[in-house]
Amino acid sequence: MDSYISPDSHFILFFIVAGAAAFGIYSEHKKWFGKLSGILVTMISMSILAMLGVLPVASNPNVKVEVYDMVFTYFIPISIPMLLFSSNLTKIIKESGKLLLAYTIGAIGIVLGCFLAVSLIDLGTDGGNTAGVIAATLIGGSVNFIAAAESLNFSTNPMFTATIAVDNLVSNLYTLFLFLTPSLVFLSRFFVKPKKENEIDSNEGSQKNEYPMTLERIAVSVFIAALIAGAGTFIAPYLERLIQTEINLSILLITLFAVLAANLFPKHLKALENTAFSIGIWMMYIFLAVIGAATNIHQIFEIGPAILAFYIVIMMFHFVFLLALAKLFKLDVYEVVISSAANIMGPSVAAPMAASMGQKKLITPGILVGILGYIIGTFVGVSIAVFLS
Repeated sequence: MDSYISPDSHFILFFIVAGAAAFGIYSEHKKWFGKLSGILVTMISMSILAMLGVLPVASNPNVKVEVYDMVFTYFIPISIPMLLFSSNLTKIIKESGKLLLAYTIGAIGIVLGCFLAVSLIDLGTDGGNTAGVIAATLIGGSVNFIAAAESLNFSTNPMFTATIAVDNLVSNLYTLFLFLTPSLVFLSRFFVKPKKENEIDSNEGSQKNEYPMTLERIAVSVFIAALIAGAGTFIAPYLERLIQTEINLSILLITLFAVLAANLFPKHLKALENTAFSIGIWMMYIFLAVIGAATNIHQIFEIGPAILAFYIVIMMFHFVFLLALAKLFKLDVYEVVISSAANIMGPSVAAPMAASMGQKKLITPGILVGILGYIIGTFVGVSIAVFLS
């Protein structure tokens, strides 16, 4: 179905994307929707517009939307370094333990949930490969979907496009659920009390006054972030060929370079931290607005309920599994939802989720465990496919 706004209407589309991001940020600031996250408002707004046919759907492989491509190509690589200017490697190693533990539990839950789904739902003659691709994307994000699909020759399967559509819909809805989870009082009994040390520093307000946002700081922040992103994307293809992997290593290298810069030049970047963080969060809002536009409800109904049910079984088991073990391993609600987001959607969602929930010290660990998913997701998915075949 053609959208009311043409994919070639670049400025109109970017106006709407930027408007959805601004609406989410402004609504959270004004508390229009109570405790509802601004990111949640942004994603829902774009999802509604996409499903109503006002905007082109971001997950439609037959339609090229240059505005969406621009956001995917530039906004995440540049925003990640900006969010990491204040990262301290020593603190990350000390503080990411719980998030890494939560992520590992979540990944195990996805594998077990996948086998449960296989026992309950028949995906046809190529069900093993389909299950493997789904497991890969749920462990590490959409990067693993393509890598696993190519490895298993699933990209030529008639269910490939439909599975992408289901993946976008269910993952988006699950992400919205994760944003709501901290406000669901009946779930609080499963978590330990949220850890104060993960919240935004109490002296941040004075630091903002000490280092206000200026044109110079904006210019230097964007320059450094673009330099780091450029270095990561330039080196990644050579490294990928060297170690013979199909995984896109650019985000991993960008994160690595950003963390190195923050630890090698902490005094130089200190004055830029708050400026860069604000710009980075805005860029993440823009990215998540486009993610919200990836819901293609029409393809879901065309392929029937099997794949949709398969995803739901895995995600429900994954969350219940995390919930059941949260108290045992002393995990709080934010560690559970951020690690779960890193599983299902990857680091690009885990990072802004941590930031929007005030868990500033979980941003870098969220990105790092999400990238771990990039590394292991394809391997685990292909292994499951081989086992089931």
